[in-house]
Amino acid sequence: MVKSLVLAAHNWKVLLKSIVYQAILLALIVALGYLIFGGMVDELIAVFNENHLSDFLADTVNSIVNGTFDNEGFAERLAQVIANVRQSVQSVHMPFGGVTFSYILFCLIILVYRMLVSLTDVTAACQLEEFMTSNAERPFSWFFIKKQARSWQFVLIQTAVALPMDLLIIIGCTGFYLLFLVAFRWWAIIPVSIFALLLYTARLTALAYTLPAMACKDCRTGFAFRQGMARGMLRFWQVYWKTLIVVCVMATISILSLLFVRNAIAKTALSTLPNFVLFFYLKCINMVEYFRFDNQPFFYKRVEIEGTDRYIRRHRHDSHAD
Repeated sequence: MVKSLVLAAHNWKVLLKSIVYQAILLALIVALGYLIFGGMVDELIAVFNENHLSDFLADTVNSIVNGTFDNEGFAERLAQVIANVRQSVQSVHMPFGGVTFSYILFCLIILVYRMLVSLTDVTAACQLEEFMTSNAERPFSWFFIKKQARSWQFVLIQTAVALPMDLLIIIGCTGFYLLFLVAFRWWAIIPVSIFALLLYTARLTALAYTLPAMACKDCRTGFAFRQGMARGMLRFWQVYWKTLIVVCVMATISILSLLFVRNAIAKTALSTLPNFVLFFYLKCINMVEYFRFDNQPFFYKRVEIEGTDRYIRRHRHDSHAD
């Protein structure tokens, strides 16, 4: 993981440009969502504030940490909060006159965002591959424009494969929660959360080599994707535990920001931007592991070697200066 971290650090420009794109995209999607669901969002926020849900969550977490948690008192308060929220939500105005259509529209916006946010993945992977093989760097925009067709193909295939897996995880964890809800009450959320993290890590690991295969193999997109999945299964556990560490850090940052940050803008920034950085680091881990699978030597930091593009550019500049 150290080499992956060094690789990410030496390619901070790629990371920065990817984050700028993803941050702009997130802002546009949030603006679009607020334009469509703005009135409903304001009413839901009012419901959230009226019922003091932030205080309820914070008090619950603090009581667990302090060892003063009262199971019976929590159950009574939770039932009261649910009843109040249910009554308040009934008065919330749904856009376009229907709950079902609003849900469908909301899911479509999330799906479009999920696809567009991955549009720089192939660009970032190609820049990492070029750095690792030749210690060279070409402009981010050059790869982004040149790889547009391949990027869209990858995004469509990845969405078609990953979306059903994500739905299975959600359905499975929901069923797991309902199964243990009677016996463990609200504490069932703890094993369910752990189970969800393990399953999500497995999903990420199963697709870990698909992006490196797209960047490293000059073949059709579908074939590279299938080859990446097949290779990933052969080194599943070597990648799984590293991915699990990154996913746990992501989950911790997200939970802490959602529970303890009051400002909505700061909450969104702290729950998304660090995860963008960690997802880039995860790409670096997958690239390093992919090269190791092929027993292929690679650069993970800048090295002055005669014949490389960087060496030629630097010494050409030095000769001009003389």
